[in-house]
Amino acid sequence: MSETPAPNPNVWKKCSSCKKPIAFKALYWVCNVSTCNRKRTGLAFCTVACWDAHQPMMNHRESWAEERKAPSPEEWAQILAEEAAPVKRARKPAAETPVAAPPPEKKPAPVLIRRARREDAN
Repeated sequence: MSETPAPNPNVWKKCSSCKKPIAFKALYWVCNVSTCNRKRTGLAFCTVACWDAHQPMMNHRESWAEERKAPSPEEWAQILAEEAAPVKRARKPAAETPVAAPPPEKKPAPVLIRRARREDAN
């Protein structure tokens, strides 16, 4: 049985290309393309050369490497704690639907009978 090595406390992440460690507070590079820098994908490269190596696979039309700084161990712990915490969403109270007043009783329209006047021709 082989034991998995203990994580290095000085390593934030591994390079997505060469798998070398990226230390806390060290500079690293990310791809500017949104599909590469999503939270779920999380590509991080230790050098611009490693970033450039992912170009042929991803076939980006226009892209560049953006320089970033890795978080400190304390910042990283805070980020992980926030991600692990359950998200509580406040429920909006059900909108009370106003009770519609019953339609007023319709009375039949009065029938008006007009009688023509007879003028006596006498």
